Amino acid sequence: MKKYWKIICISILIVAIISSYYIQKTAMASKNDRSFKIETISGNKEEIENLILQTSYKSNEFYHMLYISKDGSTNPNNQSFFRDLIAPNEPMILRKYIDEHRNFMRGKEFDPRKYFEDKARLIYTTFLDDGRKGAKGNVLTLQIDTLDKNTNDSSSFKIDIPVQPSYDWVIVNDIYVGNGKINILTTNYLSANYLVKGREELHIYTIDENSKELERDSILAELVSDERGTSNIRIFNENNTIQNENYYLYMVEKYSDRKEDTEPEVISSQIYLYNNAKNEVEEWIIPEELKPYRKAMHIHEETIFIPVYSANGLTLHRYHIEKKLWEKPFTLQYSSITSEKDAPFLRITDGKFYLVYRVSDGQWLSIVDLKTGELIYEGKIISEDKKNQEADSSLTIEQLYTTH
Repeated sequence: MKKYWKIICISILIVAIISSYYIQKTAMASKNDRSFKIETISGNKEEIENLILQTSYKSNEFYHMLYISKDGSTNPNNQSFFRDLIAPNEPMILRKYIDEHRNFMRGKEFDPRKYFEDKARLIYTTFLDDGRKGAKGNVLTLQIDTLDKNTNDSSSFKIDIPVQPSYDWVIVNDIYVGNGKINILTTNYLSANYLVKGREELHIYTIDENSKELERDSILAELVSDERGTSNIRIFNENNTIQNENYYLYMVEKYSDRKEDTEPEVISSQIYLYNNAKNEVEEWIIPEELKPYRKAMHIHEETIFIPVYSANGLTLHRYHIEKKLWEKPFTLQYSSITSEKDAPFLRITDGKFYLVYRVSDGQWLSIVDLKTGELIYEGKIISEDKKNQEADSSLTIEQLYTTH
């Protein structure tokens, strides 16, 4: 009997842990869960058929995540014990990969920027050792994993990427795949010391899929913060999508030292477009009247959008990259925003733009077709829990997903 004591003790411990886990989850759910729904006001209800809003709300001094869809709201933290072990807090956009390709996804980071998918393949790229330079000298090791979705077979290869001695670490921003090449957009950070202070570089690493070798290392932008001020590289492409981006839109700005109670002065500002298919970069000049709104830019397919908000509505300016011309802007009227902290949430995807903004009794959702400029749906996000207005007023839209 003694030989079974260890197994019995381990079993009791496992049961206790799982029981405690569910007891705590049930208690938290009953205390903090709120229920919201999207109420259709006008337009085609099918527009929200595959729509999911990732939101958060404040309750008991804590912030809680909530997914809101046409069917109501769900708390992602109420998933099973084993689901939490496999993929705690995974982005919704990666959920189908975890469910459908569990073996391939095992051990990978849940970062949408590192994935590419088409009808035949799923590709994952990562720099080993968290992109930090290890003991190999002046190289970083890039690993590329590929899943054939038709056969469910996977393959992997590694490439040593030469880097400067002062490189500290590298992060992946996006992946583009086409014509037998893999373009990896990265931000490279250099170690700060007495020679180099706060240096940052934007790179494109081009990998040949056939030879499995590094074909090109292109530096798109490089910055060095000095004693006179700071600098910043901002990328405007959506980082929660997994699709080929024909263009990368990014801005390089330098600022003076910040003085007390004042915003830092912009010393220089340049905006660039990188063409993935042609491996070409060009500077893009923004009209003078739109420069104050440059930090709110969006890029979707071949169009750059610049939203300009007023007390009564939104004007969405549009520049077509390939036609090299400004098209007629979209306008959308809405009720006044209650305060500056309640700035509208704007997302452009799947040929539509989605705008969510606060009104007196909830939040309003508008959907506009980008081809026609037509307002095709209006709805309201309302609470089904009328007893807790604190959660209602603190509901924040963090991300919007469309599932297919």
